[in-house]
Amino acid sequence: MSRLRSHALIAALVLAAPAWSQQMPPDADGCKDFFVSRLAGYYIADCTQSNFDSFIFAYQQDKQITVEGKIVQNDYQQPDGATPNSKALVWHNYLNALQAGGWTIYYQDDDTLVAKQVKSGQERWVQLDNNGGASYILHLAQKAGMQQTVVTADDMATALNRDGRISLHINFDTGKSTIKPDSLPIIDQIVAAMKSNGSLNVSVEGNTDNVGNPQSNMALSLARAQAVVSAVSAGGIAASRMTAVGHGQDNPVADNGTESGRAQNRRVDLIKK
Repeated sequence: MSRLRSHALIAALVLAAPAWSQQMPPDADGCKDFFVSRLAGYYIADCTQSNFDSFIFAYQQDKQITVEGKIVQNDYQQPDGATPNSKALVWHNYLNALQAGGWTIYYQDDDTLVAKQVKSGQERWVQLDNNGGASYILHLAQKAGMQQTVVTADDMATALNRDGRISLHINFDTGKSTIKPDSLPIIDQIVAAMKSNGSLNVSVEGNTDNVGNPQSNMALSLARAQAVVSAVSAGGIAASRMTAVGHGQDNPVADNGTESGRAQNRRVDLIKK
């Protein structure tokens, strides 16, 4: 197989399509290649797409890595009547094309191939699940954090006065209580809301998903609540107006069985006192 230019993003995998009498079936509705091209002679029989979810990729021997962001799964098949390609042919074409495209191979066995590429600052992952040649699956991820929507100080004050509570999605370093920079604007809005409402006192209540064990999640949720109190206090709000509470994984608001649900459960609630 001739080497591909690294900027081509595997634009053409060199594999001669076998002859068959019928026309290539169309791709399933809404399905298309996602930054990695298909082998010639295949169509997308099915796909799933999510703007934010996660996929667990094989990663080195006996290890896995979870990637969050845009997730796509494309199921490729040869048309009925086509001479099936060999499993080895599919595997070697993708290995050669990925390496030629500047991807780093992180895992490979007879059935699976995992690679990562960083392009224009974006981290991309692909996993090939080889089903024998006549069909194969590509799992694809473009890494990204959940998009932050900053709730304004007025929004917070309105919700606290009307409902007595508001849930905020403040991002922390994984397994830690360090507030990520992209969530500091939310802290600024909490400060502004409490400055403009001098009689407002709140309970700052941390919540986690169910990853890990209940004891460590309880401690982590409290540490995160305390981190928020400290950050708001540093903005000029008396610490005595706030109480830090941790609930761990005990108060989910969404299904912990999906990444989007776990992301909703990782939150900080402000409760009016």
